[in-house]
Amino acid sequence: MIKLYYQNCKVGKMDIKVKNLYYLGPEGSYAQSAVKQFVTDLKISAENYIPLNPITRILQTIDADKNSIAVLPIENSIEGIVRETIDNIIRLEDTSVKICAETVIPVCHCLMSKSENKENITHILSHPQALAQCSGYLCKNFPNAVILKTASTSEAADITNQKDGHYAAIAGENASELYGLNILDKGINDEKDNKTRFILLSREKFPVTEDSRTSVFFTVKNEPGSLVQVLNIFQKFNINMFYIESRPSRKKMGEYNFFVNLEGHVSDKNISAALNLAERITNKISVLGSYSVYSKQM
Repeated sequence: MIKLYYQNCKVGKMDIKVKNLYYLGPEGSYAQSAVKQFVTDLKISAENYIPLNPITRILQTIDADKNSIAVLPIENSIEGIVRETIDNIIRLEDTSVKICAETVIPVCHCLMSKSENKENITHILSHPQALAQCSGYLCKNFPNAVILKTASTSEAADITNQKDGHYAAIAGENASELYGLNILDKGINDEKDNKTRFILLSREKFPVTEDSRTSVFFTVKNEPGSLVQVLNIFQKFNINMFYIESRPSRKKMGEYNFFVNLEGHVSDKNISAALNLAERITNKISVLGSYSVYSKQM
């Protein structure tokens, strides 16, 4: 099944026409910037661009909507994997939904408010990852502020727009323009080389390119050496595995699912052979996507 899904893929480009494109909203989010990048690179044409949150809802929606694609964050260079994305991708009922492309968006957090003076701020809102990425700045400049978590950075800006000048949001610069807020500080993330990797989910069979990577999910028996056996297969076929993440199976204590990124496309002979061999010794293995990187900023 792994080979069959991709066997008709060809090298080249394609135009994508779809009814609905869902992304992590509301408007003004970094996800919207990723949408614009994908639209440009892949020549996507959608009838509707629909911001939703949280991530779980987006995945449930694309699972049911057959004429749709979705853009989601999957990893931040500072905070690591976006667990809500990974945990729910593997639970999609429609297995034809795959990761088909990725792009990387630079993160530059700004503090914004209706107020023009930082001294007025008593409450600060943002997404948990954005708050963590600005924790040093917040401790230094707002040690007594009430910190409130939101589903996205743009939602924080939206809520701040509805509050008085004692509230501020941490979000991208485009959110300040969209929600009419003053930027009090720019580039407040503690690590300046901060980027978020976004993925595009689709049922389309995307073309093979030279810079492809493959995302794989698998589970192994809870016994000594079971994980090493799988990793040794990737080594045997000279496959570069540049990311691995373990997640609780939620079925049994001590049992884990593994998410790995491999260099190459699943249609490559070594990738295909390795996955077919790994299938024999795993409880379950599936390809979440074999795709191209359309922004090489990492």
